[in-house]
Amino acid sequence: DFYAHEPIFWVKMGLFAVMGSSSLFNTIKIVQMAAKKAQGEENSSLIGEKLSARMQKIVNGELLAIGSIPLAAATMARGIGYGDGAFPWQAGAGGVALVSTALTVKYVKEALTWEDEKVAEKVEA
Repeated sequence: DFYAHEPIFWVKMGLFAVMGSSSLFNTIKIVQMAAKKAQGEENSSLIGEKLSARMQKIVNGELLAIGSIPLAAATMARGIGYGDGAFPWQAGAGGVALVSTALTVKYVKEALTWEDEKVAEKVEA
C-alpha cells in the first residue's frame, strides 16, 4: 500500500507489463515452429529475414524495458517524484492494465497472422 500512490512505482509496473506482453510474439512463433517440426514439416525451423528482424526488434524493446526497471527503482529509492499520496492508485493500475491488455492483443494477433517470406534452403556444392 505504501507504493500504490507513487507514480514511479506504476511506471515500473508498466515497464514490467511491456516486457511481459512483448515476449508473447517470440514465444508464439517459436512454439508454432516447434509444432511444425514435430509434425515433420521440412524447413520448419528456418526463419526468414523479415521474421528475424521483427523478433530482434521485440527483444531489443524487452531489454530496454528490463534495463529501465532498475532505473525506476533507483528513482523511487531517492524519492524523486514522491508525492503526498494524492496520486490515485486506480490511475496507475488502470494504466498498467491498459498497456498490458493492448500489447497482449497486439502481439498475439500479429504472431497468429504473421506471413513470412519463403526461406530457400542453402545448397552446398
